[in-house]
Amino acid sequence: MAEKTSNTKYKIWVWIVLVFLLVALPATSWLYLHKGLKWRRDAQEELKGEYGKILPVTVIYSDGSKENLLAQKVCVIHYFGANPDLTRENKFILDTGEKLFRQFGYKSASHPDYFRMVMISQGGSAEFRTYARNLPSANYSNWVWTGGLNSWRATLVNAYTAYCQQNDVKPVRYYYALADTSGTIRRFYNALDEKEVGRMVEHIALLLPRK
Repeated sequence: MAEKTSNTKYKIWVWIVLVFLLVALPATSWLYLHKGLKWRRDAQEELKGEYGKILPVTVIYSDGSKENLLAQKVCVIHYFGANPDLTRENKFILDTGEKLFRQFGYKSASHPDYFRMVMISQGGSAEFRTYARNLPSANYSNWVWTGGLNSWRATLVNAYTAYCQQNDVKPVRYYYALADTSGTIRRFYNALDEKEVGRMVEHIALLLPRK
């Protein structure tokens, strides 16, 4: 009797394992795959917009050659403007830049480097400049500081206005623009909203070329 009970339990156990392997596991895998594909489709849909091109940031070397520091880079752009102070908002944006660097910035010479944070600024208070210059990543090429305030402002304001109108988004004062490797602005984000910044991080990962 004990042996029969043992055999019955064994068969039940085998049946449970088979059901898990043949039904539950494939269903769970399909569910995760489906969610992953849906997330990717949704993210790609959010990046379909085209809101103009960003400006080049060109350096001229001693031999006369030129280089656009933003060419073939995924760029996060923020406009600080003239003489920014170290306000709570600006400090938050600088700190966010440091976090973005840790996630997407320079790792080593063996890893291609496709990410840039484009900070549009001219002058600034001593506190602002000191804080920015003393960020751990401040000397890395991922930080691109540039002027040309009028040209950049016109580019970003026109693009942001179009983005807000087309997507029924309420404009905010502090925002990021995200451009792909072709220099096309794909989306804007509230720079002080952690949820939107988090979504931007996901979009950056999607736009970066595969290594």
